[in-house]
Amino acid sequence: MKRLLLIIVSGLACSNFYSQKVEFQECGTDELMRKHYERYPEQKAQDDAFNLELSKLIKSGKFSNTLNKKQVYEIPVVVHVVGDGSAIGTVNNKSDADIIAWVNYTNGVFSGNASSGMSGTSAILPVKFVFAKVDPSCNTTNGINRINASHLPKYVSGGVNNDNTTNAVTASEITALGMWDTSKYYNIYVVKKLTSNSGGLNGFAYYPGGSNDYSFMSTNASAVNAQTLAHEFGHALGLRHTHEGYTESTGACPTNTDCTLQGDLVCDTEPMKSLYHSSVPSSCQTGQINPCTTQIYAGGEKNVMAYTYCFRNLFTLGQADRATAQLLQYRQSLINSPVASSTTPNNSSVLTATCTPTSMTNPGNFNIGVTSVKFANINNYSANYKQASNNFYENFTGNYCSGVSKTNIPSNTATALTVAPGTSNAHIIKAYIDYNNDGQFNETTELVLNQSGISSGSVATASVTPPASAVANIPLRMRVIGEFNGTAVTACSTPKYGQVEDYSVIIDRQTVLSVENTGKKNTTEITKDENSVYVKSDLKISTLHIYDASGRLLTSRTDIKSSEFRFPVNEKNTILTVAVVLENGKVVTKKLKF
Repeated sequence: MKRLLLIIVSGLACSNFYSQKVEFQECGTDELMRKHYERYPEQKAQDDAFNLELSKLIKSGKFSNTLNKKQVYEIPVVVHVVGDGSAIGTVNNKSDADIIAWVNYTNGVFSGNASSGMSGTSAILPVKFVFAKVDPSCNTTNGINRINASHLPKYVSGGVNNDNTTNAVTASEITALGMWDTSKYYNIYVVKKLTSNSGGLNGFAYYPGGSNDYSFMSTNASAVNAQTLAHEFGHALGLRHTHEGYTESTGACPTNTDCTLQGDLVCDTEPMKSLYHSSVPSSCQTGQINPCTTQIYAGGEKNVMAYTYCFRNLFTLGQADRATAQLLQYRQSLINSPVASSTTPNNSSVLTATCTPTSMTNPGNFNIGVTSVKFANINNYSANYKQASNNFYENFTGNYCSGVSKTNIPSNTATALTVAPGTSNAHIIKAYIDYNNDGQFNETTELVLNQSGISSGSVATASVTPPASAVANIPLRMRVIGEFNGTAVTACSTPKYGQVEDYSVIIDRQTVLSVENTGKKNTTEITKDENSVYVKSDLKISTLHIYDASGRLLTSRTDIKSSEFRFPVNEKNTILTVAVVLENGKVVTKKLKF
């Protein structure tokens, strides 16, 4: 699919009521977005640019056909249950069983399952929540993290309110008590009460691509038979409310002369008003006339993204396509996150000490830095610099378990290095390898990537062949830097707006073949053997990696040092990619169907 513009869009959005119970819950989305865009006008401009690019793709007639309609993308989640001191299992501190049932119910909403109340005509949102299996400290987890906020009197008495903290706390006060890496986990906070100047809220979420990325849910909406979490994650995939553009003060319908750029930006959702403000209050509008189309409501009154007193039980194909496009554009790090697997990569290594940044010159949410590094077996997604997490330096060389950050490369063959920049602004991208292992980076002989003007949606690439003098067979430090274009950057620079990331690289020195072996052609076979991957080679096998159809690493084995290896696979009805690295550095890959 054509790469879409990567831009910052960060806006609060919240849902309405849930189940078939009539429950008026006003939402502060419009006011919050207005304030947000007043504060960050460049983000409004970038949001408009993204929508214009998507509009062109839709009008070309090629947009829908470029999306994989059969793939379901797993999103690892952590649910932070924010207690007020109440016992686990009570309404303000829900049990694990309650949380699991709620998330499973929401997956049914995404998949259009009748057991989750969805209609038989609903489009499928190709996402599935899976609870994280590994926490940021590399410990096993069930994906439910309990935060005790009983020490915050305002939370105990009033919950969370971003507009008025007279008797409540802000969301940021809660996230400060625990937030897992947003590039690896989707963070969901369940709080005892959620309000704004507009009144009671069921939840809110940030749009994708911005400097904040999480969802808050009130405990009363965090339950089976509540469509609210699906609604909020719809916002997290860039979907708008179906009444977007409705003017409450005048009662005017949304403008709809160009459905790709107006209203909710989706062409198969009918323009409509917020049904909270209909002439027949507290009543489902099914069978009645939509004043914005002068026709009987065609399902908009039951859309998951609607404000309505009807039970919400459908998404449209247009919404599914738009959500998928933004998922693939903004959330590759979640799709490929290893924290969904209980098998963690082995990235441990001891490196020669070197300079490390200790501060940030201009902290701010400019979305500058590095979002992915691919180099042989290294396949690591990360978040660009975010002021809240202060991640100007990321050391992926120690006990890092949320991505593959260590690799072997051949000494006499070129290896491709690909680095993706942050989600906004043009970048300069540099990478170094400490070839002589002296703890310093030579700006001439150890600079392996140096490209400027790298904008969102593109990548910096280099073909890396180690020099003959490079130290072999021990881990060397590789440093990757993403900085605002035009900034003077050296290996030891203090980041101005962006990031520094460190990785481990081992150069495999190829053994000189004996005379009798010269000219022999290596044969490596990768086959399926019952429920296992079976590898047999004339050379010893160094490492093995298995990826699923989306490119997410499922498992990794290093230091095999055998010419024959078998590894059990539990995946069913899928195609896996097996990558084998031999002792001479050669990489052999094959796709197998299980």
